[in-house]
Amino acid sequence: MGLNRDYIGKEFPPQEHVVKAEEVAAYALAIGSRNASFFGTNGFDSGLSVIAPPSYTVTYELPLLEKVWSDPGLNGGEEQAKQNVLMLVHGDQNMKFYKPIKPGDKITYTAKIDDIEDKGSGELLKLSVLSKDEKGEKVTESHWGLFIRGIGSGEKPKSASSGSKPAPAAPPEPPPLAFRDVIRVPEDVTYKYADASNDHNPIHVNEKVAKEAGLKGIIVHGLCTMSMTMKSIIESYLDADPGKLKALGVRFTAPVYPGDTLIVDGWETGEKNGNSAIAFEVTRESDGVKVIKGGTAEAAV
Repeated sequence: MGLNRDYIGKEFPPQEHVVKAEEVAAYALAIGSRNASFFGTNGFDSGLSVIAPPSYTVTYELPLLEKVWSDPGLNGGEEQAKQNVLMLVHGDQNMKFYKPIKPGDKITYTAKIDDIEDKGSGELLKLSVLSKDEKGEKVTESHWGLFIRGIGSGEKPKSASSGSKPAPAAPPEPPPLAFRDVIRVPEDVTYKYADASNDHNPIHVNEKVAKEAGLKGIIVHGLCTMSMTMKSIIESYLDADPGKLKALGVRFTAPVYPGDTLIVDGWETGEKNGNSAIAFEVTRESDGVKVIKGGTAEAAV
């Protein structure tokens, strides 16, 4: 059964969250970052100004969005909602960072269902969350693409044009690398990230449930993979200054497993919105599979 299209455009009541220093530190540690900006000390100078990792906002967005995607009215009943949640995986994520978040900030955030798309083998639920500070100024804008397997029409999405297609052109040679980094995914990362991010989907912490969902075992949260990649970009390209990151977008194309080694490659692609634009991809070292394709970022450099 497909999702209820009457929910498209539905906005949910505003929520509030006060940022705590311990939450910021826990999230930073869960994604493997020891950047002094997230802890207020660099080992020599305590009392430094603390800011949150740019993707920290997902920690308070997730509990609200979980209520949205598990809503029986959206899913067509309680039993169908349970099945849909089991079959849910993260398809893509795009975030804009307007200003850094700091401990003590009082954030007001609102969520909306932007669209529901039939992808044949499942449906893509598109959600957005806008966060503002006490002054009413934008802080972060998040766009979530959540793919629910097995509830699509079974038909392939129609392309914009019909008829025979020309043979694809050879892909252009990529520009020289702007950075490369290696991520060694810890074996226990899903448990730490689940607690720090408030994402307790059992496919990330329960082997039995993960296999019931058709996976070969526990998989790493998509947002954890994205945030570890974000850390690589900040440390390898932005001089360890998280405040320079202005936008981040990823498309998740294969599961990541605890213990994987990932290679992050990035290229400069020009300028966008007055910022330096980069493209990146993430590859699993053991088999060459791209786990993130079409990654994009904007940076004030």
